[in-house]
Amino acid sequence: MLPTDDRDTILSTADVLEAVTAIGDRGRLEVAYAVYAHPADGLTVTEIAAEVAGSEAAVAARVDALVAGGVLAERMPCLVDPSVEGTEYELTEFGRLLLEEGVLALFDAAQAVQDL
Repeated sequence: MLPTDDRDTILSTADVLEAVTAIGDRGRLEVAYAVYAHPADGLTVTEIAAEVAGSEAAVAARVDALVAGGVLAERMPCLVDPSVEGTEYELTEFGRLLLEEGVLALFDAAQAVQDL
């Protein structure tokens, strides 16, 4: 039995696999990382597109996939600056953990092995 099959866990196996699948594409990983790099602020699709040098249409599709996978979420309206046009997105707590303890930790481990 997988640990996430236990009824006492917050996320099911399906939830975890959906998030891993969402972030398992280079373009979506770039979008998630762009949002991760701005932890105090949410980013709009326009701002993310500027960060990753992509079209807004492509970024919007990637954002939708990351939201569906539970990696990104719309910022709560009370946190959004009223002068900002468009929806702001931020990492979910699980999305942050997936990046920090998963993807980025793997990059760090690969660098450590290379440095040996």
